[in-house]
Amino acid sequence: MKKNLINKIYIGIFFAILVVPLLAINRDSEAISEQENRPLSALPQLFKNGSINKNITTDIENYLNDRIGFRDALISANALMQYHIFDRMENGKRYRLGPDGEFHIIENSMLEDYQHLNLFSDEKLTKHVDSFETVKDYLEKRNCEFYYMQCWDKQSIYPEYFPRSVNQYGDISRTDQLLEALGSRTDIDVIPLKQTLIDGKDDYEVYSKYGDPVHWTQRGAFLSYNDVMDTLNKKHDFKVLGEDDFDITITDQGMSFYGGVRRSNFSEDFKLKNANAVLDENYKNEHEVFGDTKIYHFTNDAAGNDTRVMIVGNSFIVNYLKEDFAESFGDMLMVWNDIGEDFPSWVEEYDPDIVIFEMVERYASYGKLDKAAKKIKETL
Repeated sequence: MKKNLINKIYIGIFFAILVVPLLAINRDSEAISEQENRPLSALPQLFKNGSINKNITTDIENYLNDRIGFRDALISANALMQYHIFDRMENGKRYRLGPDGEFHIIENSMLEDYQHLNLFSDEKLTKHVDSFETVKDYLEKRNCEFYYMQCWDKQSIYPEYFPRSVNQYGDISRTDQLLEALGSRTDIDVIPLKQTLIDGKDDYEVYSKYGDPVHWTQRGAFLSYNDVMDTLNKKHDFKVLGEDDFDITITDQGMSFYGGVRRSNFSEDFKLKNANAVLDENYKNEHEVFGDTKIYHFTNDAAGNDTRVMIVGNSFIVNYLKEDFAESFGDMLMVWNDIGEDFPSWVEEYDPDIVIFEMVERYASYGKLDKAAKKIKETL
């Protein structure tokens, strides 16, 4: 009798597991998965375009997979289990976890960069160094100074956060190669930043463990900003922002990922107290030479100079530093791009006194720089 009761309970539970999710199926024809940011599969149709739907079984399978009851809860449970128990992200193709679950994004050549498996040949290195020199000489003839600012991926500053299963070979990366060659073969003003960030991490968080896996923290950006301004002020006397110019608070900047994985990450938040630079939102409409490239033009009557500065770079500056740099110069143009074939036309249009070119390891556009150098040689 007791055994029969247990069997009935077992059958009832099994039946509930099968039926309840079907009863709770999502029937909203316009349903969207917030976690995946996409519409859910539509109700399967037996006939399509006047004939029998040959993919009906696949459509039914997709419909059930997308709309079965408690789907989001199951996805979250799986993602949390993968992260907390098995130390991996559900999307393992792009994300990697460090020894303590630190968040990393792996894209472009980041693995090869970290492992030092993509070092330059002597021929390639010489070509890129020559391209930098060509750009510098071109600007110099226009009485324009040229500075190269090197940004770094997270694992170059915090290798201890990177998965221990990934081995490095040797101590020199291709970015180290390039900076050494620029320093020994040219007189280009290079702002390497690496040691500044490594030294800074003794006292601050310069890249976060569980926050933005792509960029530096606001403290890392601030330390780098000061490094750039110190380099410029070897020849100038520009205003430099200090900590007193910001309201600095500690906020939770932890990241959330698909499936509900989230870690808190309390880090410094910098808010500029008084901004004098003014963003000119009409500048691009008046200067068609920039095409589809995103640009930000600032003027600042309180800067104490009429220096025109063009910064060509990426999100490390756009998202973190463009407003800070704008406080130092009478006129500043931030170009969210690389130095490529269009660079000479930008220079002709804006006529800068200083050009700062910034690149980050994983998006190092040396090929575009080579094309810019070739274009410059053709036009001179």
